[in-house]
Amino acid sequence: MDKAYFDIAILVGKYLAGNLTGEERIRLDDWLIASERHQKWFRRVTSDAYKQEKGKVSCSIDIDAGWKDLQAKRFSKRHKMRWLRLGKYAAVLLIPLLVVGGMYWLFYEHESGTEIVETIVAGTRKAYLIMGDGTSISVEDQQQRLLEEKDGTKIDLQKEHITYKNAVDNKNADLIYNELVIPRGGEFSLTLSDGTIVFLNAESKLRFPVKFDANNRIVELEGEGYFQVARDENAPFVVKTSKVNVQVLGTEFNVAAYTEDTVIQTTLVSGSVRVSLEDSDKTVVLKPGEQVECSRRGNSLQVSHVDVASIIAWKDGRLRFEEKSLCEVMKIVARWYDVEVIYLDEEVKWYPFGCNFNRHSTIEPLLKVFEATGTVETRVEGRKIFIKKRK
Repeated sequence: MDKAYFDIAILVGKYLAGNLTGEERIRLDDWLIASERHQKWFRRVTSDAYKQEKGKVSCSIDIDAGWKDLQAKRFSKRHKMRWLRLGKYAAVLLIPLLVVGGMYWLFYEHESGTEIVETIVAGTRKAYLIMGDGTSISVEDQQQRLLEEKDGTKIDLQKEHITYKNAVDNKNADLIYNELVIPRGGEFSLTLSDGTIVFLNAESKLRFPVKFDANNRIVELEGEGYFQVARDENAPFVVKTSKVNVQVLGTEFNVAAYTEDTVIQTTLVSGSVRVSLEDSDKTVVLKPGEQVECSRRGNSLQVSHVDVASIIAWKDGRLRFEEKSLCEVMKIVARWYDVEVIYLDEEVKWYPFGCNFNRHSTIEPLLKVFEATGTVETRVEGRKIFIKKRK
């Protein structure tokens, strides 16, 4: 029996005993939505009928002898495993062993009936770094490598992160700009020369000086980025988008400014930020847990309280939505999985959906989550996702 399968059996045992932690529940949910076979097996071994069937033999078990046998790993293929009483061992030992039989049934006896389907894998760490002279470097193809800009700034180029380090302090030198471009189906992170850490989501661009001047720290964002700004009271940090500027001293916040979106959103995690409209005197100061939206068609700034965890879930490897329209959800999904979404029925675009999904899984389990609502059907052809109303 594969160790991974046994680990899942332990999680199911803890589920039955009511002892799952929050992290364990997420792991179990991710495993369940990965396959209809997983779900079918889970329903079988957690049903009352199955538990009663296995419970019939529990009274004849010698707990102490059973425990010693387990420690010695003396499992005989010629005899069926006998079950211990449901009691203090249930969450950590007994029920997991009970479901292992069902695990064998699922993964070995029914392998011949497995359906092979097309798979669309999740996005990965990938980006293009455009140097000051216009040279473009594909970051994901690089092994660790040290570059140097004309002003002496060192660029530590790694497969999953870029770090800028100042080699010299020349206040009179002109600023040299780099640009980090994240394609569809990608993500990447970098540490700027002041120590600020930036996480960039799929289909995003960040333009920044390789070394900031003494009085200002200004970067330009298109797409979505999460910022952990290094505090410097003498040099405010400013994120410029096509319509709004976000100014901070030291804080954590998320900015979503995709060109195809009708609004630009700034969400504050901690600290304080001032958001202002370009070519206007309108400005707002956010508190943690607040989000400001700016419409691209107008000049208003609308502030609201939001679930910050949902907004920044992408940075932590999750796709998390609460009552969002399907078209909004799939717009985000399409960027990350680099797919095209085609709606065969226009009305399904506005169906509300919610989920908390591992964004590094293949796309098929996520589509199954949507189908499980009984409202839509999906079909995958190449890198196209067809969605229609369930008849």
